[in-house]
Amino acid sequence: MKYIPNSYLSMKSNWRLCMVIFILLFSFSLNVHAQTDMEIANAAFENKEYATALNLYQKLYEKTRSAKAKVDLNFKMAECYRYTGHGLEAVKWYDKAKAGGYENPNYLYHQANIYLQLGDYENAKSKITAFLAAVPDDKDGTLILNNCNYALSLPKDSTLYTFKNESSLNSKYNDYAPIQIKDKLYFTSSKIVDEKLDKTYSYDGEGFSDIYVTSYSNEDKSYNKPKKVEVLNTPFNEGVMTYCEKTKTAYFTKCNDNKSKSESCIIVETTLGSDGNWSAPTPIKLSFKPTNDIEHPAISADGNKLYFASKMEGGNGGSDIWVMKKNGEEWGEPVNLGSTVNTERNEMFPVATETALYFSTDGLAGLGGLDLYVSNFNGDGTLSKPVNLKPPFNSAGDDFFITYNDSEKSKGFLSSNRQGGVGGDDIYSFYLTPVLLTVKGRIFDVDSNRAIANAQVVLTASDGTTDTAYTNANGEYSFNLDKNKDYKINAIAPGYFGDSRKLSTQGEKFSKEFSKATGHNYDFGIKRIPKEEIKIEDIYYDYDSYTLREESKPSLDKLVKLLEDTPEANVQINSHTDERGKFDYNMKLSENRAKSVVDYLIEKGINPTRLSSKGFASSQPVVKNAKTEEDHQKNRRTTFQVLKND
Repeated sequence: MKYIPNSYLSMKSNWRLCMVIFILLFSFSLNVHAQTDMEIANAAFENKEYATALNLYQKLYEKTRSAKAKVDLNFKMAECYRYTGHGLEAVKWYDKAKAGGYENPNYLYHQANIYLQLGDYENAKSKITAFLAAVPDDKDGTLILNNCNYALSLPKDSTLYTFKNESSLNSKYNDYAPIQIKDKLYFTSSKIVDEKLDKTYSYDGEGFSDIYVTSYSNEDKSYNKPKKVEVLNTPFNEGVMTYCEKTKTAYFTKCNDNKSKSESCIIVETTLGSDGNWSAPTPIKLSFKPTNDIEHPAISADGNKLYFASKMEGGNGGSDIWVMKKNGEEWGEPVNLGSTVNTERNEMFPVATETALYFSTDGLAGLGGLDLYVSNFNGDGTLSKPVNLKPPFNSAGDDFFITYNDSEKSKGFLSSNRQGGVGGDDIYSFYLTPVLLTVKGRIFDVDSNRAIANAQVVLTASDGTTDTAYTNANGEYSFNLDKNKDYKINAIAPGYFGDSRKLSTQGEKFSKEFSKATGHNYDFGIKRIPKEEIKIEDIYYDYDSYTLREESKPSLDKLVKLLEDTPEANVQINSHTDERGKFDYNMKLSENRAKSVVDYLIEKGINPTRLSSKGFASSQPVVKNAKTEEDHQKNRRTTFQVLKND
């Protein structure tokens, strides 16, 4: 985990350019002045030789007896651990410095930033809150607090995309900025191939950055061993490539090339020949003289706009993203993208598509370090307000340089030094996680709980398509479902009333099983069809009337569903009166009442051929010679009876 953006070309290059001179002068100085061990260590520290300084401080620590000197050692060792990416060790040594009497509250800021980069947002918030109590309104501290609050507010589920660390590409060093060109994958790496021959950078012990190329082996399901693209590389720093398919031209950053004396980092171009080979890189032609490094190029699809990162004069602060337009053979005056994109801190690693600009920043609320943002192009070419890509694209570490391999954004690459990687900055591939949706259930006899084997289950989608399954010996069934569809599931078994239930996959973004085990019960307990008639509860008529009252309709709607779910059943609607009144009159009344129920069922869509009605007057009382109103009510009833079920 890196706590400063040390994989970014320009930050390394200026130091690396003078390394040989510095080492010679430093060695000469040691011989002339006979410095003490502490003076040598401090000199390395002041010259940002943190890996070297840490090694020297560790040797001095056990020899130091002065309490005051140990406090200073504790703090400087913490700083060395922080700069070389050993966050938890840095936290420990900051605490030792504090315990010894170190008073500057900046250590709290550093500890908060370390916890932030580790994704420990609770501890980060605690430390930065303590820091802001001592240093109110500090902009950097406030940004960390905002990052903590933002991260803690995000939902935990982030499985929409599946990420894979491409370990066959990554090393213990920095590997980043992958870009697919034709069937090859190009990326930047500061890996050391030969530790005896390759020069290293004592700031972090890494090598100079170069452009590598590899290809994917479908047979081995992995990438082939990466190789340096010799024609593109020098003994110094190259990397962060962008490619225009229309012009067959690639652009990348080159730093400290002896041929480029005016800038430390410039942008060069190279063309891809029909033979698959690159031309020798040449600096792009500018109509202006940059006042600072220009790096991280991103070419537009038409090849007419080149975005880049720079700390040139006229920016918002830190590294900004700029754009320049092609004017014949030259690139015109750069235009700062303004406060819509740029902040007072750092914006870098732009990637341009036809519809949007992706970039990384540590100046907006995020999860820690650099976060990936996207800003869409409006119709007039302006950019919309940037939107954080959120997890899993962003993490507590530095996340940068995202490229998609298709227009649906279903797969691609990004760079990150998030926890769990192989080395510093690593290359990650990602793809849209397949959404597997299924429904599982069981069909059983509701009275005995016995499984019903060979029951028919029909799945009907909202577009009219159907699928049919039959239950196994345990009464179980299952279906695969499509995204964003509405379904109806029907359970049908011979000799049983059917049942149905609705299911929707609208808006489902993640794999899901609809089953009783997951809290989505699609088991069906169905009832055997009896030979005798079944009372329909809560059927009401006005006195001496066969017109159905409104409060009767909910019960009849249940009967409608039952008939829909049991499509082969033909039923007879029966109506009974109490024993009071004349029989002939009651017979006519009961026939009309039964017919009114049939009419309602037909109105609701039940096929008339499945329905019949019959009035029984008082010929079949439940309570003979009823005396009480309660008993008369039992005799006044509407029932149905299944006459046929195929």
